[in-house]
Amino acid sequence: MPTTDGKQGRGRPGLSLDGATVVITGASRGIGRAVAVQAARRGARVGLIARSAADLEKVRGEIGGTSATAPADVADRDQVGAAIRSLEEALGPTDVLVANAGIGAYGAFSDIPVDEVERLVRVNLLGTVYPLKAVLPGMLERGRGHLVVVSSVAGRFGSPFEAAYAATKFGQTGLAEAMSVELEARGVGVSIVNPGVVDTDFFATRGHAYDRPFPKPISADRVAAAVVGAVESGRREVFVPRWFKYALAVRHLSPGLYARGTRRSFKDQL
Repeated sequence: MPTTDGKQGRGRPGLSLDGATVVITGASRGIGRAVAVQAARRGARVGLIARSAADLEKVRGEIGGTSATAPADVADRDQVGAAIRSLEEALGPTDVLVANAGIGAYGAFSDIPVDEVERLVRVNLLGTVYPLKAVLPGMLERGRGHLVVVSSVAGRFGSPFEAAYAATKFGQTGLAEAMSVELEARGVGVSIVNPGVVDTDFFATRGHAYDRPFPKPISADRVAAAVVGAVESGRREVFVPRWFKYALAVRHLSPGLYARGTRRSFKDQL
């Protein structure tokens, strides 16, 4: 049984991954795969969810330890529920859920079809809600557990040409912030992890390569370390890199300055 590790994150105890059942969505590549590797190294039983069964089995073979896979589309509530039940039958009740699955879209909001906006909402927002709702009753019954929402700095800053994506990430942030207050007294921790630009196939998949000189991309392993650290320390919110939290302070304290800086950064595209 996982126990608290004695560390404190803003007043809440962390949770040890040694012996814990950790379920990860979007686990076939990128951040999700990296979280699976690091959780397995800490002695966790790892449950992997993604659409491709073949890709999941490849990750399972890489991470070693005790693990199980359950192919599912996170945008389909029934598939998610069945996947969680399958993993819990194989590994035991979920102690930690990492809601990581997500997709992107790039372009001016005026040019993006409504169908594409709906797709992002289903995958990024509802695809977070469905696994959270699937594991939360058991956590509340046991009086312990930890939920991690892998959002984005785009969930704190409205990034130009990513309006639809940012909207779904702001939704994730609001969901996680509200849950953290509701669930803390009931033994369930909630963390938001906000990565910046990550060196994965995310940009190729969205159809527009990352082409800006700043900020520089970071590794998926670095984000995974932040996810693991948030669980173990009980931190409510983590930015990767950390300097983004200071940019957020500027946005709130001096919105005019922030807006001017953003327009200047995107002047070639506006």
